Amino acid sequence: MYILSFDIEEWFLGRDASKIPVKEWPLLPVRVIDSTKIILQLLKKHQQQAVFYVLGWVAEQYPDLVKLIASEGHTIGYHSYYHQLPVQQNKTEFEKDLTKGLSLLEKITGQKIIHYRAPLFSMNNSLWIIPILFKHGIKVSSSTKSGEKLMGSAVPYQPFFFEYDNQKLLELPLNRVKLFGQNFVYSGSGYMRILPEKLIQYFYKRNKYTLTYFHPRDFDTAVPRAKELGFARNLMNRLGNKSTYKKLDQLLQKIDFTKPDQVQSIVFDQCKNNGTIVISLNDYLI
Repeated sequence: MYILSFDIEEWFLGRDASKIPVKEWPLLPVRVIDSTKIILQLLKKHQQQAVFYVLGWVAEQYPDLVKLIASEGHTIGYHSYYHQLPVQQNKTEFEKDLTKGLSLLEKITGQKIIHYRAPLFSMNNSLWIIPILFKHGIKVSSSTKSGEKLMGSAVPYQPFFFEYDNQKLLELPLNRVKLFGQNFVYSGSGYMRILPEKLIQYFYKRNKYTLTYFHPRDFDTAVPRAKELGFARNLMNRLGNKSTYKKLDQLLQKIDFTKPDQVQSIVFDQCKNNGTIVISLNDYLI
């Protein structure tokens, strides 16, 4: 199963989101609209659907962009309001963030939002958010990295379910490959920008499950610089960007990505046939 997804956020976000105060965000150059349109044009060329995890702040500033994404048949998911990690919030703050963003996206699209992605795939150390996700109708999450620690074990290298109080949350982890005893990402964003195309295609052929993810800035060949982000982040925001379109174009020609609305049924069928891992949180979340 190959899954295609995009995190719709501005160029200055990422690990260093907190370095620029939210009140200053509207003063920075707007790049997300044109960069997202490049993505949409490429997907339309290949008649491919994807999940777009939209930042609440982006939806607030540019609702027409969200409408455009939805109008082209793509699935809308939620990616937090200000790119704040759950571990940086308490339960009340997280729920307020979640409800505010879901309400906005549902108002813009007229659709029920059931997909969620934590910034930086950071949910493995904040499993307490899962009952809150259930409470507000989230059914699919893509918020963990395979191989990272999870309840004394490791995040699986395939889709799995979190189970709590007779409810199941489908988790689509960012899978990685083991090289020299270390886990490496190959299927998205800056990692894919700097890796050779042949190596990327080799890893896709080698793995039966791959979650692909990008940001609009990955397709922007003129990402602005901000002194607050520092030399390393400014460099990474631009490194290899000229290759992104071509690499994804090649993948879309060779890989049969699963349609977002088919993912749940496929994994549920695998679960019935004992082919999917179920991780119970009933004793963990007390």
